[in-house]
Amino acid sequence: MKQILLECLPDETAMAVLNDGVLTEFEVERPHETSLVGRIYAGTVKNSVPSLKGLFIDIGEKKNAFLRLNNWPQHRKKPTVGMSVLVQVIKDSTDTKGPLVSGEVSLPGRYAVLVADTDYIGVSRKIEEEAERMRLKQLGEACCPEGCGLIIRTAAREGNEEAVKREFMHLASTWKIIERRLRIEKAPVLLYRGSDLVVRCLRDYADMETEIIVDDAETEKRLLSVNQSEQVVKSENIHLYEGAVPIMKRYGAADSIQQLFERQVNLPSGGSIVIDYTEALTAIDVNSGSFHAKGMPHGEVAYLINKEAVPEIARQIRIRGIGGIIMIDFIDMDHDWQKENIVKRLREAVSSDKVKTVVCGMTSLGLVEMTRKRTAYRLEHVYYDTCPCCKGSGLSVSAESVVIRIHRELKMRRKMGNFQSSLRIECHPAVARRLQTEEEQHRLHTCFHVKPIIKAREDMAIEVFSILSE
Repeated sequence: MKQILLECLPDETAMAVLNDGVLTEFEVERPHETSLVGRIYAGTVKNSVPSLKGLFIDIGEKKNAFLRLNNWPQHRKKPTVGMSVLVQVIKDSTDTKGPLVSGEVSLPGRYAVLVADTDYIGVSRKIEEEAERMRLKQLGEACCPEGCGLIIRTAAREGNEEAVKREFMHLASTWKIIERRLRIEKAPVLLYRGSDLVVRCLRDYADMETEIIVDDAETEKRLLSVNQSEQVVKSENIHLYEGAVPIMKRYGAADSIQQLFERQVNLPSGGSIVIDYTEALTAIDVNSGSFHAKGMPHGEVAYLINKEAVPEIARQIRIRGIGGIIMIDFIDMDHDWQKENIVKRLREAVSSDKVKTVVCGMTSLGLVEMTRKRTAYRLEHVYYDTCPCCKGSGLSVSAESVVIRIHRELKMRRKMGNFQSSLRIECHPAVARRLQTEEEQHRLHTCFHVKPIIKAREDMAIEVFSILSE
C-alpha cells in the first residue's frame, strides 16, 4: 500500500512517500530555499565564454545562470551578448556556481510533457498497443498549441480520457500565458514558477489507490480541488490528520527521515553502508559489521551482504538527493559472476529512479562507478549549514594540539620580552583538563617558569584560548 504524508508548517512543507511502511521518497520545500529547477525565465545574455562553450545569462537571481551551447536548439540562432533569451533552469546553483539553464523549454504534467519549439507528438514506448498509441496521439494533436509538441507519458493510458484532455489543454493554456508575458515583459524576469510540492505529490507520486494524509485543512481543500480536475486518486483516499502527535511520527516515517542525515546506515543482517560526501564525488562503503555466519566462506558472506546493500544504496541515493559521481566500495568477492550480478542488481534497483542514473560498471580495483544527474539541492544542504568550527571537514583540533599552540605562544612572548610569570589561561574544558595534569604543570614550570591559573570556559570553541596577565 502506498501512502503520501504531507506535513505543513508556516515555513516548510514536507512530503514522505511510504510503500508498505517503508520510506521511498522524501522532499521538503521552504519559501526562501525553493529549488529553481523547472522555472522558466526571460534572461539577458551577459557574456560569451568560448573556452567553456557557453554563455552567462542574467535571469534576475543572485548569480548569473550558465547556458551550455549544446543545450540550445540547433535550429535557432545562436544567442549574442545583450540578446533576450527564453531559458529553463535544469540544475540549481551551488556555493561557487550559478544555476544551469537550457534553451530547450518544457512544461511537465502527469500525463504529458509539453515541449516548446517543435511540432513532434510522441507517445511513451511503454505503451505498445498501436490503437492506444494512435488514440493518444490524436488527442494530443487536437490540444497541442502551434509551435509546440507533446511527449505523452505512460500514465495517460490509465487516466480518464477527460482528465487527460483537460491536462493537455491546461499545458497549452499555460504555454500561451508564458508566450504573452515573454512579449510584454522586459528581461530579466521570471515567467513560470512551476508546481509546488503539494501539486507535485499528486502529479509525480500518486496513483488511483494511493492514500494521501495531510495535517493542514487548507492544504486538504487544495488537494481535493486539484484532484477533482486531475482525477489522480480516489477522493475518499485524501484524509485530514488532526492528531497531536506530528504526522511523520504518527505514521512511522520520523525515524527513517532522521536516518537520512546519518553517515552510517545499518542493514538487517548486521552489516552497514557508510556514506561520505566530498567536493568531487560521493563515496559509499559497504561493511560486514557484526554479521557472522559460522562455516560460510568469506566470499559467500561478502556476496550476501553486498546483495542486501544494493537496494538500500539505491534508496538512500534517491531519497537523499545525491547527484554527480558516486563510487561504491562493495566488500571484496571471490568470483566474477558475483561481481557481475551485483552490478546487474544495482542497475535494476536504480531503474525506477525518476532522475537519470547510470551504473557505469566495476573498476579493476573493485569499485562500482555510477552517475546521477544533479538537479535539486542535496537534502542535508536544506537542513544543515557548514560547521563554523571544522569548516565542513568533520574534524576538530585535538586538545593536545591546542596545548602545543599555547606552548608556542608562550615561547614567542618570552622571546619578545612580553612575558610575565603570573598568567591566567582561559580555554575549552578539554584543553583545561590537559593543562591541569601533573605532567603538563611540570612542563610549564620547567620550560617557561610559570604556574598559570587555568580557567575552563564552556563557551569557548576547542581551538580558542586566551593568555592573560594577572
